[in-house]
Amino acid sequence: MTGKKLRLYPLPAQELLGESIYEDLELPPPGSRNPSRPYVIMNMVSSIDGRTARGGKASRIGSETDRRVMRTLRSKADAVMIGAGTLRAEKLSLGLDDPVGPQPLAVIVTSSGELPLENNLIVSEQQEVLVIAPEDITVHSGGVLRLSADRSGNIDLTEALRILNAEHAVDLLLVEGGPSLNYSLISQNLADELFLTLAPKLLGGTLDESLAILDGPVLATRDINLVSAHLAGGELFLRYSLAETA
Repeated sequence: MTGKKLRLYPLPAQELLGESIYEDLELPPPGSRNPSRPYVIMNMVSSIDGRTARGGKASRIGSETDRRVMRTLRSKADAVMIGAGTLRAEKLSLGLDDPVGPQPLAVIVTSSGELPLENNLIVSEQQEVLVIAPEDITVHSGGVLRLSADRSGNIDLTEALRILNAEHAVDLLLVEGGPSLNYSLISQNLADELFLTLAPKLLGGTLDESLAILDGPVLATRDINLVSAHLAGGELFLRYSLAETA
């Protein structure tokens, strides 16, 4: 018999309101900080069959509770990062609901420079935007961090995180996809936690048109540790530690 067996459903005697999920988290956790980079958490939503987008848009999968959870995690972050493909797929905001309050730094990673910033990124007056791009790519944006990249255009994310921490005071970085950026961070052991909302939906679709959480070459089998699980309206809110175990 390995590990405890816990029944999560039917519900226990005491339920939490949807808006209470993750509100009490202390992030980064005490004593867990790597001094050379921010503490990196990822937040994704997936259908039961492992799809993270419908019609290219992740916003169509989760419920209002999932969106409240997303805003809770954003409120704890110093910066919110996405890949350029996520921005090209839909119009979105990387900030908080209050347009006049403090906002996390919006960070977009691009290898091609193809960024519909004016059309697809909703930015409040209080929010700064930083684009991270290869040195040889033209980007039409106010704040650009240019870094070395390999032949495939993959940016040096280790250096990117170091600069975010040292020059932009980012202690907690929230990553909201897409799959290629997620893969790069996880495969390089640059991500610390994964927050995954499992939505009670079946979306189907071919592999070419339905994204998964990670997109990249097959990884060596790796176990991750479940930290917590919440249930709300049929959705499971799962928190995993990505720290390597001995």
